Amino acid sequence: MASESETSTLIEHFVLAVCDPGRWRGVDRLAELDLTLAQARVLFSVVRHAEPQPIHTIAGDLGLSMTAAGRNVDRLVRLDLLTRQESPTDRRVKLVGLTEHGHHLAWDQIAIHRATIDKVVDRLPDALREDLGRVLAAVLESGAIHNAVARPPASSGDNS
Repeated sequence: MASESETSTLIEHFVLAVCDPGRWRGVDRLAELDLTLAQARVLFSVVRHAEPQPIHTIAGDLGLSMTAAGRNVDRLVRLDLLTRQESPTDRRVKLVGLTEHGHHLAWDQIAIHRATIDKVVDRLPDALREDLGRVLAAVLESGAIHNAVARPPASSGDNS
């Protein structure tokens, strides 16, 4: 049986191989917008949720101060990637959601990664693919990973 360290190393190698930055064709679009890593993290934090989120939730999710989260949100609003509006239940709370442009940019990035993953999965022998599917489903069901991404609406072109 593999130790925790050995398992962690295997997962690290797997993730780095699947998410090889050398094959990130779509990351160029993020670079064109001159997004910082912190801004990209904020954008993808908002993507994880189906509904607009309060800035303090985004800050907490990412371990940012309210000020840092607010600055990043401001930049993303100026780039027309995010919206910021008052909460209908509490005027002091600002809710942050995706614009159509932000939605497409984020889901295009996710689709690029999905295509890479699809290529890897396609190359696997059937038995190994089934084993991997069972293991990944069990890991997700275990609750060890709790940052599920909200599914895009059907109009995004995602058929899954």
